[in-house]
Amino acid sequence: TVPAAPALPQPPLGSPVDGDAGTDADAAKTAADIHVQAIPPSPDYPIDLPTALRLAERDNPRIGEVRARIGEALGNQTRARAELLPALNAGVDYDGLTGNLQQSKGNILNVSRQSVYFGGGAFAVAPMSPLVPAVFLNEPLANAIFDPLAAHQMVHVARFEAEATTNMVLLEVARYYLELLGATARLEADRRTADEAAELMRITSRYAREGEGRPADFHRAETEWRLRRADVRRDEEDRAVASARLCRRLHLEPSVQVRPLADRLDILALVDLEADIRALIETALAHRPEIKAAGAGLAAAEVRRREEVARPLLPSLFLGFSGAGFGGGSNLSPPLVGNFAGRTDFDVAAYWTLENLGLGNLARQRERRAEVGAAVGRQARAVAMVRDEVASAQADARARREQLEIARERYETALDGFRRDLDRARQAVPDRVGGTPRPIEVINSLKLLAEARRKLVATIVDYNQAQFGLFVALGAPPPLEQPTDPQHRPVDIRELAAPDGVQASAAPAAEPSLAAELERLGASNGPAAGLAGAHRGATNALGEYDRTLEQVSRSIESGTPPADPRREGLLRLAEARRKLMQSKADCDRALRDVVRGLDAGPAAPPPPAPAPASAPVR
Repeated sequence: TVPAAPALPQPPLGSPVDGDAGTDADAAKTAADIHVQAIPPSPDYPIDLPTALRLAERDNPRIGEVRARIGEALGNQTRARAELLPALNAGVDYDGLTGNLQQSKGNILNVSRQSVYFGGGAFAVAPMSPLVPAVFLNEPLANAIFDPLAAHQMVHVARFEAEATTNMVLLEVARYYLELLGATARLEADRRTADEAAELMRITSRYAREGEGRPADFHRAETEWRLRRADVRRDEEDRAVASARLCRRLHLEPSVQVRPLADRLDILALVDLEADIRALIETALAHRPEIKAAGAGLAAAEVRRREEVARPLLPSLFLGFSGAGFGGGSNLSPPLVGNFAGRTDFDVAAYWTLENLGLGNLARQRERRAEVGAAVGRQARAVAMVRDEVASAQADARARREQLEIARERYETALDGFRRDLDRARQAVPDRVGGTPRPIEVINSLKLLAEARRKLVATIVDYNQAQFGLFVALGAPPPLEQPTDPQHRPVDIRELAAPDGVQASAAPAAEPSLAAELERLGASNGPAAGLAGAHRGATNALGEYDRTLEQVSRSIESGTPPADPRREGLLRLAEARRKLMQSKADCDRALRDVVRGLDAGPAAPPPPAPAPASAPVR
């Protein structure tokens, strides 16, 4: 049986049916739901990165667990230092014997004997010292000497491991916060893109209703708007997921949603990326807690090995001292219980031990040597890990830095192109050749702009995460104060959401109205198109000249000029000036051609003489 075809979604308000493109009000209603959050809203709390780092250090369970192990290691150290201190015992015992008793001479006596002991120690029977002395010590001297040294190193291990875990957790918090900030910026940027798609849908709807455009163009614009709306919904999901991850690391309630306080994407400068990699590796090896923990573990293993070597050479100490009251009697020496008086017992001894005829000691020494070898391997692995992390983090940060300006230029270029195409669609003149709206070009420009916005946000977030990764790889936790890079201006999230306020970094061209008019004339063929192209070439050449002049001036003023500024920098500046003058001359010739073609008067005067090389030509 052929399955039934799935039902197609109903067209939204304003969707053209049978050529009807709806009204502008319908199109506005269609785009209104972009700014209504699809995920059910819940109480959210503002947070910044320093606050998140403080919360994680205070409340994170992983950090609390590793810090509790420091207390455990301190307890073991205190116990090891007290091994030579004797134990104190106090008690009372009663001993009764009824029946035959053999003397040392071999005589058998029928005795009823009683004895009572009370005070320091316990279990005093017959002439023997109390089995439980009041002051008692029985400890191998090797343990008393080496155990405190090993326990001291294990305290360092616990502290350094707690520091390493703290650094890793705080790095995760910083990365999760940056992900949340990036998701927020991406959401605002995609909402703006959806608004622009809705504006394009409104324009094509109007042209379709007035018969100046095709309904198919409106359908393309509507499809693009649907795609952009799906991007917004996906961004809302990404922001909610990033908030949940951050809350989990901060040990907050699952129902809590956090939002970043920052309204811009700063370009951080935590580590100088131009520093020598060998110097960075040396710094990391000197400060990374993982290296210190591995070194302390190796030192503890070495202490344990020396302890087993010295064990058969050092004696065990025995000390027993008791003082108590003692009394008793028998049927041979009445009374049965009496004759109470004070009693003092003192015993001290030292003895050497060979375990299992010395083979047990040899086995212990081999075991400790193997533990030292394992500790050496862990230390070497930690050193290799730190070197790899530092080199990888620096390479990653450098690559991300190179992508920053590329992403920014790509965004500004895409924004400028979309503005031009959208203005051309708004100001289309259907009666002129080439003046009808071209929505496909505008849609393509919108796609490029949306991709450029998302790429810019992702590049900044990735670069900042790489900076934090390199900073932590050098052995320090993420700083509460994050210095920014003065050479890279931040990206305002509000500018991404409202690109009309963005100031492009490119060099200024001619008057905006003149540029727009030239681009409009360039849509047609003929001399006007040549004039528009020449104008664009002159504008680009002027921008290139200004950038070259600024680079040469900055390098000389900062005291870090190139190898030969008079040869390299000035030659590049001269080449840029030559291209500028050539493009200006081409623009003047194109302008004269347009004037002659329109019979607007006499030909334009020849271009002026070039200005001196020290002044840019505007």
